[in-house]
Amino acid sequence: MPQRATRTSPFRPVQILVGSFVAMILIGTGLLMLPECRAEGESIRVLDALFTSTSAVCVTGLAVVDTATVWTRAGQLIILLLLQLGGIGIITFGALFALLLGQKISFRQRALLKEQYGQTTAVNIVQIIPVIAGTTLVIELLGALCLLPVFVPKFGTAEGVWHSIFQAVSAFCNCGLSTFSDSLEPYVGDWWLNLVICGLIVLGGLGFPVIAELLEHRGRRRRYSLHTRVVLWTSGILIVAGALLFFIIESWYDPSFLELPFRARVLASFFQSVTARTAGFNTVRIGAIAPASVLLLQVLMFIGGSPSGTAGGIKTTTFAASLAAVKSVFTGQADTRLLDRRLARDTVKRALVLAMLAAMVVGLGHFLMLMAADPAAGSGLTSCRFLELGFETMSAFGTVGLSTGITPELTSGQKIVIILMMLIGRLGPMTFALAFARPRREQIRFPETDLLTG
Repeated sequence: MPQRATRTSPFRPVQILVGSFVAMILIGTGLLMLPECRAEGESIRVLDALFTSTSAVCVTGLAVVDTATVWTRAGQLIILLLLQLGGIGIITFGALFALLLGQKISFRQRALLKEQYGQTTAVNIVQIIPVIAGTTLVIELLGALCLLPVFVPKFGTAEGVWHSIFQAVSAFCNCGLSTFSDSLEPYVGDWWLNLVICGLIVLGGLGFPVIAELLEHRGRRRRYSLHTRVVLWTSGILIVAGALLFFIIESWYDPSFLELPFRARVLASFFQSVTARTAGFNTVRIGAIAPASVLLLQVLMFIGGSPSGTAGGIKTTTFAASLAAVKSVFTGQADTRLLDRRLARDTVKRALVLAMLAAMVVGLGHFLMLMAADPAAGSGLTSCRFLELGFETMSAFGTVGLSTGITPELTSGQKIVIILMMLIGRLGPMTFALAFARPRREQIRFPETDLLTG
């Protein structure tokens, strides 16, 4: 009996992954263009709707229009659904529904999940899909419940519940879009709200494999994997060091920062160190901070969160592996060692390539932002905003969403650049590049030689 031919897709998994994000962005754009999504008297351009949809799907948080006043509750609900889908991934939701219906995960779905979650093996990914869905729901629900005492007394039950849910989901998905025009600036001294939002951001940025391992080992004296230990150590050091440097810089250069009570300054420094790594909430006005603080936040945004989560940037593990490689060169070690393990050469090579590729993408994006500036504004204005445009570019690539306040003033060309940067940052520059690269069919090894460097 002749066997039935199986249909194969002409697209590779990485191309399907990129296509799923693009399709989700376009669907979101169409929905946001509906009259029911806009407040009365507000007109939205297609480019602005596309920008908003991209910012939500790529869990960035940059906004060219005020989310609180321009969009109706229906529009805000669509944005909330887009950032939830974008944070977890449409491929993960598809696999989850397949599991709920009792269906098996196909090899193609496994390959797609592997592409979506980076270096994690496909088998492990399938096993933690229920963990991803369950922890997401539970953490976001607990976060919203913790925020109720802050918003309900001020806005009433219905409004308070909505603000709590939106802020909780946005924080855990590391998006930073807010239903408040001034983000969380009025709550700069509110310890409870700051700690809840920071907790949600950190949990979302750790990555689902780390959360799964922490849940599995709770109450047991077992040694965590190298990945989990590197993520926890690197994240902790970056948060503490970032908060300390931000506090010192702002206390030295910014008189308005000194007007805050000491406890509020400590809290604001901690909050900005956490949110700059991956989410776009802010309790101080970013446009008013010192240039050195702007640069510090850019470094934190470039590093970002951790793999297989909702965060952007080059990831903490890439940063740690790159530093370990630099250390091995300066100490004359033949191997690259991290904590108590020797890293594989391919891992080190991949980390260095990713860091270099990310730097090139950000540099090119900044250049295009300068080129797309309004010529009528004059070169003086462009040069004055060199730092701001660089910050905007880095925020888009790191899918952070922090801004010095120039996002609504961007030209159409600059908005297109930011849209591309957000998409590349969410997918990863290597994944985005592989989607358009032709697969190599043969491997040719050339003679090995030395090259003078340095």
